Amino acid sequence: MNDLSYTVMDRLPGYTLNELMYRRPELLEEHKIVISYQLGLHTAFSYVFGLRDGYQSNYVFDPVTRILTRIDKERFLELPPNPDKTLQPQDPYTQEIASCELSNLKYMHSFREGVDRNQVVDALKEGFMDKYDDIKNKKQDLLQLVTHTRDTWLKLGPSTDVQEYEKETQKLASTVSFLVDQDPKRVWRRLVEAKREVDSRPETP
Repeated sequence: MNDLSYTVMDRLPGYTLNELMYRRPELLEEHKIVISYQLGLHTAFSYVFGLRDGYQSNYVFDPVTRILTRIDKERFLELPPNPDKTLQPQDPYTQEIASCELSNLKYMHSFREGVDRNQVVDALKEGFMDKYDDIKNKKQDLLQLVTHTRDTWLKLGPSTDVQEYEKETQKLASTVSFLVDQDPKRVWRRLVEAKREVDSRPETP
């Protein structure tokens, strides 16, 4: 699967989802299915690799190439301390991923109004499943990438206890491996439920 959508760049042609909603809503509606599908790709990636802050301002869509790019990856490998609980009700990790990623659908007028809502959700789910399967197929390569990323951070970051850092790297790789091995259908259902849990919380004054 093509991973160009995960390229990190400072400036990209196109519009954030927020800009599309307020400045070019007709483009958002025209491309809602392809955008939803790619949001599904990103959601799977974010869940498995602890990529937080999947807000609308961190997604840029280019209507020419029809590629949705994630532009902010500062919070990467921020994984759950208890990965065996991510499929349980009220798990904060799953809730955070769901509340960020799935909330992006609300920027589509037809989704908010209930028009084509099922098609939009189905496209997001399809992208999620496709990406999860792709991650499973590339598991060993991606685990090596986790280790390589951590090694790079060690070289570029401030001095630290190398042994402790390596232990943490092993734990992160083990967590990613655990999340990769989960059933994507169960993960999807849990994300949808987690979004409902977040939405049902009473508003704070």
